[in-house]
Amino acid sequence: MALLRPEDYMIEIGPMGPIGEGQALILRVNRNCPWNRCMFCPVYKGKRFSPRSVDEIKGDIDAVHRIWDLLNTASWEIGLNGKIQREVLQEVMLSHPEIYGEYPINFTQEQLCALQSLNNVANWLFYGATRVFLQDANALVMNPKKLIEVLKYLRQTFPTVEVVACYARSKTCEMRSFEEMRELKDAGLSWCFVGIESGCDEVLDYMRKGVTRKEHIKGGQKVMVSGLNMAAFVMPGLSGNNKELADKHISDTIIVLNDVQPTEIRVRSLAILECAPLYERWEAGEFTAPSEDQMVEELRLLIEELTFDCTIETLQMTNPLFTIKGRLSQKRQEMLEMIAWYQGLSPLEKADFLLHRYVDDGYLACVKSWGKYDSYLKALIEDANLSLEKGSPEAAEKVGRAIFAIKSKGVP
Repeated sequence: MALLRPEDYMIEIGPMGPIGEGQALILRVNRNCPWNRCMFCPVYKGKRFSPRSVDEIKGDIDAVHRIWDLLNTASWEIGLNGKIQREVLQEVMLSHPEIYGEYPINFTQEQLCALQSLNNVANWLFYGATRVFLQDANALVMNPKKLIEVLKYLRQTFPTVEVVACYARSKTCEMRSFEEMRELKDAGLSWCFVGIESGCDEVLDYMRKGVTRKEHIKGGQKVMVSGLNMAAFVMPGLSGNNKELADKHISDTIIVLNDVQPTEIRVRSLAILECAPLYERWEAGEFTAPSEDQMVEELRLLIEELTFDCTIETLQMTNPLFTIKGRLSQKRQEMLEMIAWYQGLSPLEKADFLLHRYVDDGYLACVKSWGKYDSYLKALIEDANLSLEKGSPEAAEKVGRAIFAIKSKGVP
């Protein structure tokens, strides 16, 4: 019997998948981002975009099937009747040291990659093997005929798959014909996650999004008319601390959303990340960070002025007030009441609420887990807490600095 090799049980996994896709199989169809110029995004900076061939992607699908076979066999052998639990992973790892080494004591880089692939597939099976997410930043840039071939092979290999999602740029969507979009849907693509961020041309130009408001609308409408689902990402605060531009940013964004009427809106309030080009502009004084109050007000206008029903989601921790997902028609009043409550607080009460949210509700814990909780950040938080305890008139400003520093470390 031939020796099993780790490379036959590895799939290529990129650096990022969206919030909400924790149940999905990660399938990489290209590497990095074909645009890669957005000022606020650090994810793919310094990395070159490259497509993966159909054969490479099919090879990963075949590797997933081999991993599935290992897990299924082990589950039946230890009496779990096909269920995937932690004991199944342990059994697979112990039974196949030639694939997985002796983690964490003795393993090669290839064996570590195989172990990461095992965890991804096991997690996918645990949740029913129904969702797949296509990495990286813009899977729709792949030649449509080739992407259709991949989608058909995926569905043929795994009939349990119900939902296939990917990131896509508005401009790419706008360039695709209706026929191509419908063929992609028929082949199994379900969702396009599109970074609208703003509908304001001035903001889009400054942030180097490489797209205009009109292209956002045309691309989004093409997605929706084709029958695909669309999740539109929007970013309160992206205009910076400039009231006139902020008003235009949010009003133009609302125009785009009302014209497109996406299936879902995902709110991702701005964080100016240390490793993003925008941080350098902030350091140089060329860009002024928005306040948390400003982003709350932009969110209020967004919620009030949307004229259609959709799912609204604010699960990213950069959002100041709440973490929520549901139908806008059902959640609108709840969100507006929460915003009104916050806006009715005194400056000191607002500062106390915000510091608690970012320090105690999980954001700081993530920063610590990344190894980015340094002495400077610790001192900022301690100073902010002390100012709040004393009721200092500088408390709001110090809390703002501490929150900015927390959010600059990364986005949970």
